[in-house]
Amino acid sequence: MNHRERVLAAVNHQEPDFVPLVVGGGAHTLTDPVYFDLLKYFNLGEPVAPFRRNMGHTSNYYDDRVMEALDIDVRHVWLGFTDLAGPTPDGGDDAWGIRYKRAGIYTQAVTYPLENATLDDLETFPWPQPDQLVRRDELRERARHLKEHTDYAVVGRAFDSFGPFERASGLRRVDQLLMDLAMNPDFVERLVGKITDVLCRLAEIYVETAGEYLDILELPGDDYAAQRLIISPKMFDRFFAPAFRRIIGVIKQGAPHVKVLYHSDGNMEPLLGRLADLGVDIFHCLEPMPGVDMAAVKQKHGERLCFWGAIDIKEAMQGDAARVEAEVKERIRLLGQGGGYVLAPANHLQPDVPAANVAALFRAGREFGHYPLQLE
Repeated sequence: MNHRERVLAAVNHQEPDFVPLVVGGGAHTLTDPVYFDLLKYFNLGEPVAPFRRNMGHTSNYYDDRVMEALDIDVRHVWLGFTDLAGPTPDGGDDAWGIRYKRAGIYTQAVTYPLENATLDDLETFPWPQPDQLVRRDELRERARHLKEHTDYAVVGRAFDSFGPFERASGLRRVDQLLMDLAMNPDFVERLVGKITDVLCRLAEIYVETAGEYLDILELPGDDYAAQRLIISPKMFDRFFAPAFRRIIGVIKQGAPHVKVLYHSDGNMEPLLGRLADLGVDIFHCLEPMPGVDMAAVKQKHGERLCFWGAIDIKEAMQGDAARVEAEVKERIRLLGQGGGYVLAPANHLQPDVPAANVAALFRAGREFGHYPLQLE
């Protein structure tokens, strides 16, 4: 199989020739220090120009040379909203009116523009204007080139950094939003609706511009869980499921062939069936943590969801090469049978991950991910 055929077979719950290998997505990419270390490790020379020109994020580079050296099966395209609508390296306001400051290699929010808002305030708030904050021509040209001149699967990176839950938390303040869910539900419904209006327009622009070339499109990620859910399934159904239904509906209507990928950290098993019902095709990250039984999740949800990720970045990717290899074997054993698994980091590869381990991860993925799987 070529790269695209391999990915699409796995996503469609068929066994390809190899478990596909992926890094570089909106929730599983190379932080800048890891990227620079990989340049040196593979002796690739100078860095490429940053795809995030404002340099306001932790991951500002996407280098096809590194992807080729790691034998990655996808290539990503990007709408540009989180750069044109994002902070600078020193912080500042984004298009949502949230102010950030620099904290190490990260930026963190320091203001919450709707913290004291009322229902009426939501009507006059200056919501982002997506049409003015995207790079349509660059998106279309790269997507067209990848589809017509390469055999990689074309994946659209998330069109915003956060989905409706985390974006509402950033605008309102997390603790205030959690109280609102119980005590001020009308406000939450209106707030999430306004956020979803913006996200739907971004999705429309994406599929209008490059939908014909995309194989997969990431939704903006939300973190609904840590070791357990942050909100109840009933609250998810009332406040956030309608938002996903609208956003995914835009994608499926404009580009029915495109598979939808959704990210959340934590133990999301209680919501996985709901996500599949809403039209999610691929779930990232299936985080390896206490309480997450990957074999049980695969058995229960594997016919409806492709699992993308699952590689532990907290311990395994900081160990030696043997530890990395053992991690790869275990994830493929638990998730790879019958297809429906794409090997990727469970989250961004952080600066404490050695470049040699990144290379070892994907080298082991090719070595031990050949179908039929031979793992004990």
